Amino acid sequence: MKNIDWPYADVDHPETIDSEFRLNDHLSGFDHNYNNVFLSKLQNYASATDTRYKIEYHGIIDVRIKQLYPNLDIWFNPKFQEQSNFKYFHNYHEHPYVNYNHFICSFNGSPHVSRKLLVSILHRFDWFSSETCSKNFSYTTNIVDGHIEELINNSSFYRKFFISDTKSEEFFTSINSFGLEQYDHSRNIYNLENKLTSSFLHIVSETLATSYYPFVTEKFLYSVVTRGLFLAYAQPGWHSHLEKYYGFKKYDRIFDYRFDSIKNPIERLVELMSMISKFSILSSDDWRDLYEIESETIEYNYDWYFSKQYIRHLEQFSS
Repeated sequence: MKNIDWPYADVDHPETIDSEFRLNDHLSGFDHNYNNVFLSKLQNYASATDTRYKIEYHGIIDVRIKQLYPNLDIWFNPKFQEQSNFKYFHNYHEHPYVNYNHFICSFNGSPHVSRKLLVSILHRFDWFSSETCSKNFSYTTNIVDGHIEELINNSSFYRKFFISDTKSEEFFTSINSFGLEQYDHSRNIYNLENKLTSSFLHIVSETLATSYYPFVTEKFLYSVVTRGLFLAYAQPGWHSHLEKYYGFKKYDRIFDYRFDSIKNPIERLVELMSMISKFSILSSDDWRDLYEIESETIEYNYDWYFSKQYIRHLEQFSS
């Protein structure tokens, strides 16, 4: 079966694609009406030629999207998800002792719009530590301004959460890299384990958080396998999606997940930062106490992954 990956050049010539194929990666995301540029191209061609495509995908696509593409039979394969994202940590069985010295860790590789927004707001809140947060790209204040103006009205108000006129530009144009190997997660976990276990909270920088439909990758598992707490800057409904379809539980004894339902990516990120701000003033001992409150869920998620129960849970959605 042919595998079509980013940047999906084959989709520009749908007449050359077999009726059954495999789509990989993020598909460049979905807009607020759940439209996708590549699926729309395929649907338009299939409708005009009265044909159907059977498409295997490694993410769960629900009825909100499927009903927009009646000529595309998109089916979820849990084994494809496993091979694409979840297999990397199965042999990682011993992590450093959890000992909090830092508030946040966050790892930001390729320069998606959402990652520029995330590192900008972390820096503005003075939570971006060069010891525990990476930023493998540079940009300018004008670029951040442009992203904010494009994504939300009243941009002059929201700008203040992302940009400081006195010190942001130096940070934006700098790079703070941990020298990780892209996609080599089975090795990168050893480079990041001490940063994860010394930070109270891992802000997962999920792929394309400016999209409007959940896309789950391996990134949250860095915290699961090191028995840590995580929240994701991801698409709206991502945490609920992860719990419903993948079976990993939320840490809702200490975190308020109302931010997860906010559609707009700027508003969602500001609400996430506002929600966690109360934890930033606490001591390491306080963080440890909060960690203990969620210890049962932390162990549940750890065991859920290593027992591969998530695969059996996902299989009920493989259609």
